[in-house]
Amino acid sequence: MQSDPKIFYRRRLPHYQPPNETFHVTFRLAGSLPQETIQRLREEHDEKQKGLQSVEDVIERNRLRKGWHARYFDWIEDALDKAAGGPKWLQDPTIADLVAAAIHFRDTKVYNLLTFCIMPNHVHMLTSVERSDASLYRILQSLKSYTARESNVLISSR
Repeated sequence: MQSDPKIFYRRRLPHYQPPNETFHVTFRLAGSLPQETIQRLREEHDEKQKGLQSVEDVIERNRLRKGWHARYFDWIEDALDKAAGGPKWLQDPTIADLVAAAIHFRDTKVYNLLTFCIMPNHVHMLTSVERSDASLYRILQSLKSYTARESNVLISSR
């Protein structure tokens, strides 16, 4: 029997973390996307979300939402891959190794890592969180905080 999803709030919005599920996570470097691109993506997202509310059939609305989320993810991924400007610190082997070591360090302690990929300006992870007391949000907050702090030390020492 599967237990209820863990619910927590961030910025007054509920976040759901179903137990024993697999998550695909993408996190990026600050400044890796131009503000205009972020704003355009947010506006398109908000517009689609409003449009979905008018679909009365719940099954159809969920099907459309799933398709929209897949396309939205593809657009963000494409924008990150094509980003001509912005920081690309993760293409530096020293920084990439630091991030990889931090990702591996947490494996089996707070998540089960399936795979990950470090790109020049963002990271993908496929992982599951099986501990009921662990929040994916907090895990990523810790991972990103640590790697940012340590990367900044490496970069400033050059």
